Amino acid sequence: MVFDLHIHTKYGSADSYIDHKELVPYARQAKLDGICITEHGFEKTRVAERLSQEYGFLILEGIEFSTDLGDMLVYGIDSIPRKFFLRADELSQFVIQEGGAMFAAHPFRSEVTRSIERGITPRVSLNDVLHRPLVGLVDGLEVANGSSVPEDVAFCQVVCEQAGLKSIGGSDAHQPNQIGSCVTIFENSIHCEADFVAALKGGVFYAEDRRQRVQKSPNWWVNKQQWS
Repeated sequence: MVFDLHIHTKYGSADSYIDHKELVPYARQAKLDGICITEHGFEKTRVAERLSQEYGFLILEGIEFSTDLGDMLVYGIDSIPRKFFLRADELSQFVIQEGGAMFAAHPFRSEVTRSIERGITPRVSLNDVLHRPLVGLVDGLEVANGSSVPEDVAFCQVVCEQAGLKSIGGSDAHQPNQIGSCVTIFENSIHCEADFVAALKGGVFYAEDRRQRVQKSPNWWVNKQQWS
């Protein structure tokens, strides 16, 4: 089954242009079996079940949360303790306690993608990353992100392989036509959130970058001429 696990809408993310009514048409156009809304904040917006019923399409919901070690995609948790700041190790402990799953969102964007966008050779090394605390705190990495350059995607995949972490893919869509550009492919059947969380914690799945070659170029999605 094919899912996009990282989508923002204008109702939960100020920088998104996606309306709820656009989610399913674009998801179906991308031949997805389901999607996951991941707004920034402390809790789900709790619209997934209603939208699923309204449109007859599986819509799940997670949370994208900022920590000292970067943004985390949290699944299977309805809300996160409201603190001024929550460290990644604290969030990890909470997610484990609550039976959820946590993946690092676009973990090396600032070091790889942003460097390449500026024409600079990335200085991050595999050995350095494998010794970072992040590796021991997450279930896996968002390997394929719709705004990451190919070198970033490839580096994330190698990190997962070397560290024994799982890999997911998500478009990080803020525009409707980005939905499905990067996905997670599950061997398990998923029909509800319980299936989804169980698959993330014990199933077989992998990330896939479905972008066309030109869409992998730095700043492609920033060009408003491509918005449609």
